Amino acid sequence: MAFIKDYTDLPDFLIFSICVIFDDFLVQCTSISEVRYLLMESHLMLSQYKLATFLACQRRFQLRYLRHLPWPNVPLSARTEANLHRGQEFHQLLERHFLGLPIASAAIVDAQIGQWWRQFEANWPFGNDFSANVRFLPETGLTVPLGDHLLYGRFDLLVMGKDKENIPFAHIFDWKTGKPVDEAALNGRWQTRLYLALLAEGGSAFLPQNSQLIPEKISLTYWYVQAADTPITIDYSTAKHKRSWAELRKHAAHLTEATAKDSWPLTDDLAHCRECVYQSYCDRREAGMVHPERLNKIELVEAEEATLLNEQLLTPELP
Repeated sequence: MAFIKDYTDLPDFLIFSICVIFDDFLVQCTSISEVRYLLMESHLMLSQYKLATFLACQRRFQLRYLRHLPWPNVPLSARTEANLHRGQEFHQLLERHFLGLPIASAAIVDAQIGQWWRQFEANWPFGNDFSANVRFLPETGLTVPLGDHLLYGRFDLLVMGKDKENIPFAHIFDWKTGKPVDEAALNGRWQTRLYLALLAEGGSAFLPQNSQLIPEKISLTYWYVQAADTPITIDYSTAKHKRSWAELRKHAAHLTEATAKDSWPLTDDLAHCRECVYQSYCDRREAGMVHPERLNKIELVEAEEATLLNEQLLTPELP
């Protein structure tokens, strides 16, 4: 079953559906409001960034996501701020496009964004693979149960439809305005593994009743404006999903154990400490500190997380 956005926005009948999955709540709760509270307090909402943080340093995960200690903002350079703004604007432009709103190239004020838009028009990343009978779902979120927690991701664009054999398929598109990354590196990223696994587990929620989405019909395309004519598409499979989901479940169980024991060991890799503002909490200041803008990039890259469980709404990914 897929869950959308924040528990506070869910209708009561969906809250009861969640209780069926996590049936221990049926014993504990006497009201819908109590159900909502327990859901938020007992189950962590995990994104690609939270998982990566937990695996990099459990202590940082605790300080940032459980104790909610602030991550200080450092002023960005004019160039970095401009690139960030352009990345946001371009993502919003494509969102409007796939919502069916007209886009006038002449009305795009920023020359760089206008160039990116023309590259998009000239290098339509879908080719002729999709029929007219598909749904374009921009900026779409999906949440599925993962052990004692919930796994969340938000897609720049999700395309749902049926292929020539009338089999349902799902195709994710992710827009990148930064420097291109090769396929091998993308395959190793949590974004790739988590997005594909999310759809395999919960993507059938976007299909008509009794329809099933199989891993072999799921794919993810990274489209870089700097390599507009060579998008990178990563396909999925049942074998890949078994490995990915087993790994995700293992990490979720590890997180549950750490939470129960309240044990949050420090990383052994001091390189992670150089990108962490919590050094003083851990007596790791001898690791040194990277440039302040690198710290801001770590903060800004968490933008694909929605406003979940009272977290601050973060800025979209730094281009």
